[in-house]
Amino acid sequence: MECPRCKIEMTNDPYRGAEQRHHRRERLEAVAHEAGVEIDRCSGCGGVFLDHGELAKIQTAAAHGDTKPTHAPTTAVQRVYARARERSAAGEAEAAALDCPACGGEMAARNWGFGSEVMVDTCIECRGVWLDSGELEALEDLFR
Repeated sequence: MECPRCKIEMTNDPYRGAEQRHHRRERLEAVAHEAGVEIDRCSGCGGVFLDHGELAKIQTAAAHGDTKPTHAPTTAVQRVYARARERSAAGEAEAAALDCPACGGEMAARNWGFGSEVMVDTCIECRGVWLDSGELEALEDLFR
């Protein structure tokens, strides 16, 4: 499994093997979430991968007040400003589609909800979701 953002190989196998000189791989962190799901976090960029249905469970738990904020939530203005900086840095170039870390399928980027300014990448094939660093926390804040 490879991180779609930073391309770090995500695995629970600590070594590559003799053919690749035993270099240490970055490990995929399986993190237990308060909503009762296990999320996969990239130790390189901090992004998370959620299997189909896990984001819905997190949304339900956050809406019922079963989760606590993990940090100071970002405001909508901060998210809009960050997205504008990303767009200007990229020169409005069309971003390449990410590859799903679970099945290798193409992921489609979309805005989570009107005005949320949280872009989620959803796999067209397995319906898994990739969230960049901080996006899960921003969505949980929206769900509350």
